[in-house]
Amino acid sequence: MLLVIIYHCYGGAHSSVVAAAIHLGRLPLPAPSAAALLALPYFDQHTGRQQGRLFFYGTDAHGHKIFILGRARAAAILERTIRAVFQLAGRQEGVLFVDTLPAVNWLMRLGGFLSRRLGWVSLGRPLVAKGTLLALPKLTALVRGVQGALC
Repeated sequence: MLLVIIYHCYGGAHSSVVAAAIHLGRLPLPAPSAAALLALPYFDQHTGRQQGRLFFYGTDAHGHKIFILGRARAAAILERTIRAVFQLAGRQEGVLFVDTLPAVNWLMRLGGFLSRRLGWVSLGRPLVAKGTLLALPKLTALVRGVQGALC
């Protein structure tokens, strides 16, 4: 069965973006550069006004559609709502929600807060990129677990 896979995190700007990129093979693993992270579509770009919106990231080799979602503290509410909308629309695809927050570290949180919340991009973006590089093993393991479960 084809799935819609939604990688979600607090703001939808960092860990979910990187997880989706790993899933789609868009990040040179095992050791991408900070520049490779910053070049990813949506990385450190979303604003609070975009939380709750699904962003299509691509289709994987098995035909699964990959999305990212910033959901603040409303993960359970958004999951129920999206599942209900799929049912109402009569969509045949299943929906798999993957929470990327367990892979997030304090450097990502601090950098994301400075960059996205306070608008101090020149200070926050390098911090969030460094934190993301440190979190990459956890994010990669999370994505590989998802991919393994789909086979």
